[in-house]
Amino acid sequence: MMVSWAWLRPWMELVRLPALFSAWSNIIAAHLVATDGALDARMLAVQLGITTCLYWAGMILNDCFDLAEDRRERPNRPLPSGRIRPTSAWLAGGALLLVGLILGAAAGLVPLLVSGLLGLAVVAYDAWLKHRQSGPLAMGLCRYLNWLLGLSAAPILLPSLLLPIPILLYTVAVTVLSCAETRDGDRRAVLHSALWVGTAVIAMLGLFVLGLFSDLLALLALALALALLLRFLAGVGREARAGDVRKAVGLMLLGMIPLDALFLAGNGQWPAALGLLLFLVPGRLLARRIGVT
Repeated sequence: MMVSWAWLRPWMELVRLPALFSAWSNIIAAHLVATDGALDARMLAVQLGITTCLYWAGMILNDCFDLAEDRRERPNRPLPSGRIRPTSAWLAGGALLLVGLILGAAAGLVPLLVSGLLGLAVVAYDAWLKHRQSGPLAMGLCRYLNWLLGLSAAPILLPSLLLPIPILLYTVAVTVLSCAETRDGDRRAVLHSALWVGTAVIAMLGLFVLGLFSDLLALLALALALALLLRFLAGVGREARAGDVRKAVGLMLLGMIPLDALFLAGNGQWPAALGLLLFLVPGRLLARRIGVT
């Protein structure tokens, strides 16, 4: 057992295992919104399989492309530390991409199309866009497409394309903040992250104005969540220490789960929303031992 754990632990670190719950949260929330709460268990299982494969592929390939940088800035990561061979990581990332697309084909034409676009977006981000100004938007697009994958449980109409926009904007906020993970004193990144959070909330309010969501209690929950998050970011921004920023990124990444729950609440699915919040428990417990970012 100890040998198995010694082999498994580096892979769990490589794929940032706790963060997977945020990807699952996206899929479940979008699936239930698309089906208006009428769960299609088979489709949901396939969608969760697709997002697991593509999310892990993205995490693995991210470290493969960043190996030279990680040797300088993150030498304890699984690849630069030698706990996982780069060749093994490249093969695993490619295999997961392929399996994700195969599962997409099994789910139908639209899920296959969305899976293909998501796979392309993931590779484009990891290989080319991550260190460009468009990087945060590219990562936001990946989350947008992940939500769209969940929505593919039902026919995707034009209003459906608007639903994941707050997810995209919130992801940009998290990604902008992550740019300050390895250096102290970058208050500008914290400020920009807070501004992107604000745009995500405005977009969420827009969904209510358009009538896509109608539960007013969810609006109150959204206001409370915004106040707590901005207060939290203000505390992080006082000194903007790299360690504090890293913890904030991890918390905001898992904060995707309450945001997904707000979508369900806005749709009137409060029991499902509260159930989705349970993903925070394993996510937080695992995050104590395995880095989220």
